[in-house]
Amino acid sequence: MLAGPQPFSIRLDRPSGLSFPLGALVSVKVLERLAGGRWSVGVQGRVLSAFAEVELSPGERLLARVSRAGGRITLRVLGPAAQPAGETPVSAQGVDRVLAAFLAAGLKLRQDSVEKVRRLLERLRLAPQRFARLAALLLEKGVDLDSPGVGALLDLLDYAGSRGRHPPRQWPGTPEGLAETLRQDMEKPADGEASPLPLFNHLQSGGEQWVVIPYRYGELAGTIRLRRPPQERLADRLVLSTGGPWSFVLTRQAPGYALHAFCAEEPLAFRARREWRRLAQKLQNLGVETDDTIRGDHGFDGFSLPWEAGPYQRVDTEG
Repeated sequence: MLAGPQPFSIRLDRPSGLSFPLGALVSVKVLERLAGGRWSVGVQGRVLSAFAEVELSPGERLLARVSRAGGRITLRVLGPAAQPAGETPVSAQGVDRVLAAFLAAGLKLRQDSVEKVRRLLERLRLAPQRFARLAALLLEKGVDLDSPGVGALLDLLDYAGSRGRHPPRQWPGTPEGLAETLRQDMEKPADGEASPLPLFNHLQSGGEQWVVIPYRYGELAGTIRLRRPPQERLADRLVLSTGGPWSFVLTRQAPGYALHAFCAEEPLAFRARREWRRLAQKLQNLGVETDDTIRGDHGFDGFSLPWEAGPYQRVDTEG
């Protein structure tokens, strides 16, 4: 339980050498009290001194959003990032991923809901970065996370991680053929067997709606994820994930589109920068604003950009 009122701010003292995109979610571990009203805290693997608006407790973990006030980096604490009791395959950092997934999706941080997602990831031995947001999305759509079919559904939703378990298909050859194939994939799975995926895509949630379309053509496999805002008919975001380290996020914005790239392997991203700049120049002519930076995927959950402020509701610590 957090000490003092919620939310509150922690102001970092000289955070040199750290990269903090505004709006990003970070985990903060309180280490010890220092002289002069300061605290020693751990952030991004670094030990820093900080000032807090309330009394802190050494050993507690906090989930905070990065902001800036008076020219200084400020961490706005949203709630606890507690590690569950006992040893578990889902580490403390993994639990923070679950909490971040709830915040990004605009879900209330209810203790029982967070625990359901954590238990699911532990039971199926799933990586929190890749599956926490998917599991939260299932919960938001009213899917029972204890049902026996959840594992198979997650396998379809994360089609990039299912290489070798689904047969490849030939490339349709034309954009029109690809569009028709993807339309069919929304109604049935790639291998033609019965699938819970169409039901998942038709289930409605309280806020933004996500449709997930798996694809596999030869060695290329992954998912296309489409986001439709509330009260709108057209999608405003497309997330393309691949079986390799790459993910691309295309977002509609006035007067065109914005494209961001994420890569899990830094050396590969470095080698690809020249080609990425060439592609950016071509896309610019089509009205697509392309981020020049290929970013690491450590803060990317497969849906929201790391620096985006989710439709945050409130922290419910009473369960």
